[in-house]
Amino acid sequence: MDTPVNSYHILMPASYFFPPTLPLYMSVKILILKEMKKIVLFVALIGALVSCKKSNSGSSGYHVTASVDGAAKAFNTAPLATKLTNTSTTQITVDGFATGGGESISLIIDNAPSGKPIVAGTYTDTTRDFEVALFYTQNLTAAYAGGTTVAAGLAIQNHVKIVITSIDTTSSIKGSFSGDLFLNGDVTAAKKTFTNGDFYVKFH
Repeated sequence: MDTPVNSYHILMPASYFFPPTLPLYMSVKILILKEMKKIVLFVALIGALVSCKKSNSGSSGYHVTASVDGAAKAFNTAPLATKLTNTSTTQITVDGFATGGGESISLIIDNAPSGKPIVAGTYTDTTRDFEVALFYTQNLTAAYAGGTTVAAGLAIQNHVKIVITSIDTTSSIKGSFSGDLFLNGDVTAAKKTFTNGDFYVKFH
């Protein structure tokens, strides 16, 4: 189900809110995302409990997985996708949460630059028609970000890439992802490289 929102969305250009100082903007963006995740996770966990009561057919197959600096990670606790819309833009988010330890991941595609529909295809942080972002929360004090805003005008070794192989906003979305993420979105800080990212999640 589409969720209407106002004209504000988290992937607006940095200059919309502040002068173009990336660390400040990324800090605000990551804080907003963390607060959104708290709400989304709560709703998703309730939904997961209800689903478990309704069916005993086993695993749904929904998942978000990736290798982080070569180490396999699973973010399969209540994985979900959301679609946010207003009069002119659409934003699709895929979230996954690790079991214990507080790790989480978020993939975002936003069509604000062009208004073009988000369909099956490849989306990178170098495209002009869409904005993409990849967020990884390692713990309460370490959050990493990559994507359009982070990479703007900079030399990034592994640009963020999200590939949608299938999408039906009434049911599910499937695809892959990869890219370099940086602590607090600062390309001069510590880096995490994501490879072999794979997702198959249900829309809520």
